[in-house]
Amino acid sequence: MPPETTEAQFDALVARAGLPLTPAQKATLHAVWGGVEAWQKLVRSPAPPPEAEPATTFSAEPGR
Repeated sequence: MPPETTEAQFDALVARAGLPLTPAQKATLHAVWGGVEAWQKLVRSPAPPPEAEPATTFSAEPGR
């Protein structure tokens, strides 16, 4: 998936982080940055409500 961050914005992020990257490294990281952005959205989204979870439980007692 293509990143929402432009190359100029990505260059600014790299510079702000103080990462000494070569142009080839920046291009490689920017190419996969869309996946990182998607992951960030998933992590920052609220958890599903308890009723959305399966109703199965585990019991160590025999017969339960």
